[in-house]
Amino acid sequence: MFAAEASAELRAKVAENPGVVFEDFARDHNVAPGAVVHALPEEMRRFAPGDKFIEAMTDIADWGDVQVIVHTEDGIMETGGPVPKGSVARGHYNLMGRSGFHGHLKYERCGSIAFVERQFMNRTSNLVIFINRDGGIMFKVFVGRDENGQLKPDQVAKFKALGDRLCGKAA
Repeated sequence: MFAAEASAELRAKVAENPGVVFEDFARDHNVAPGAVVHALPEEMRRFAPGDKFIEAMTDIADWGDVQVIVHTEDGIMETGGPVPKGSVARGHYNLMGRSGFHGHLKYERCGSIAFVERQFMNRTSNLVIFINRDGGIMFKVFVGRDENGQLKPDQVAKFKALGDRLCGKAA
């Protein structure tokens, strides 16, 4: 089981550059990627329990076009478009899409859900990170951008509302 507490040393390193690529920083510092997310400055992240996975995914399915990223040691997979609705069967949350982002997610392995607002590559990013019980990042859902590269205001509002509902009202 993943211990979510980040050490003071890790928090200090992440505070120097909160726009790190979580997986790369984790590998370079021999920690779990989830620990890096937890080490972000408090004003940049909030957490919901992993048992809110289905509620989060159901809400995200109504956001419209988003960016979904899965980052492993072997590559980074990205897909843009809507997240399809899903249902639970045989121990998986089954995404009902036929194209774009679809598949079968082991939702019960989700240990926490992070709502992150930070600068990344000189742009504001709002993303939902699903962290498994071992501290690995299952996948990330980024709020979509308009044709000018700006965050879509309606999705920012939905992101904040979901975060408030699952994590408690933002300070």
